[in-house]
Amino acid sequence: MEGTAYVPQTLSVRPGDVVVWVNRDPFPHTVTASAGGFDSNTVAPGKSWRYTARKAGVFPYRCTLHPTMTGTLSVRSDATAGGK
Repeated sequence: MEGTAYVPQTLSVRPGDVVVWVNRDPFPHTVTASAGGFDSNTVAPGKSWRYTARKAGVFPYRCTLHPTMTGTLSVRSDATAGGK
């Protein structure tokens, strides 16, 4: 989280991978799945939040404090990742 944006905006991981969002802005943010499923609550400046991806799928997320701040977590199983 930097410059009121998620960097990178799109993340591709596999089930079991741990994703870490680090807040590099001088104000708080959240990482909140649009359809539910995960919510960091408030991540203070200089702090981070970890999430273990468990279920394959595409999960849009946003900062509830800054609605224009959006991202996408793509959790790809080996089958959908082409075995790579």
